[in-house]
Amino acid sequence: MPKVSKAQMPHLQKMHTTLKFGKKTDPIEFVNQLENIDVQIVHAPTIPEFRKTISVFLMNTWNDKIQWEFPEEDVNQTIDELFRYELLPTAMETINITWSVNGMDMIDTTHLIRHRLFSFAAQVHGDRDMRDDRVMVKPSIMANKDFYDRYKQITTAARDLYVDMLDSGLVHGLDTRTIMPRNFEHFYMVRCTIKDLIGYCIMRGDEQIQTTVDNIIAMKLWLEILKKYPFLKGLVDFRKADQFYQRQSAKGKTNIFPPNAKNDNFDWCEEQFYHTKGRDEYAGSDVYLKIREDLLAQIDAIEKSHK
Repeated sequence: MPKVSKAQMPHLQKMHTTLKFGKKTDPIEFVNQLENIDVQIVHAPTIPEFRKTISVFLMNTWNDKIQWEFPEEDVNQTIDELFRYELLPTAMETINITWSVNGMDMIDTTHLIRHRLFSFAAQVHGDRDMRDDRVMVKPSIMANKDFYDRYKQITTAARDLYVDMLDSGLVHGLDTRTIMPRNFEHFYMVRCTIKDLIGYCIMRGDEQIQTTVDNIIAMKLWLEILKKYPFLKGLVDFRKADQFYQRQSAKGKTNIFPPNAKNDNFDWCEEQFYHTKGRDEYAGSDVYLKIREDLLAQIDAIEKSHK
């Protein structure tokens, strides 16, 4: 078939992506990652919708005919019993939450997509020009000037090569992107049930095995959920000891860090850990601890209520 002009193809729609070939690049914006993680609820049922769905799904089990309305106090009791796992937990799977998370690097995205019961929409790279993307820097790197200077030089050199190859027209986007470091910013859209969201927050809240990024995403997500559904408060406790870590370490299995204060209740020796000093002892850890305390204070301030 011969090539034709765009004017001869009126059915064509606007491209999803923005073409940047030949666009002058600005210096890369390097930011402290932990201060730039953003979690938002895209869609969630309202409290009345939540209550109606749960009550109709669960409370009809013993009825002769389907009932659509129930006394408020009975619905309150049903919700409380459900989330104490005293009723069929399948009902939790009827509440779907869609949320976004921005400020991840590519390592962080691999942690997120391990949750196989979630649904994802990812930010693309093959047909989206990455030259304007920010870089998410871990605080421990940013806190060491010599390492941070080298880090910025290497990242900038890789980005500049990416742009040169793309603009040359000799290498296509699916290949040029492979030179880009894993520290550039990524976002994801996520869909999950409230049941799996609770499990995610508990797992990723582990401060010994999971990363500080995972911890902050979990805390920010849980805070946003409690703003929507304050009656769920107490189901996730980020101050609790990390039981999986404790069980692993108590058996002598390799873990990354020695226990912090809340987990230091078993016998251990330095040789069983990959690093000999705790995670919170590294430079830059004050950034995480400050954000953590602020998020926990916000969670504490939420009043548990069914309204």
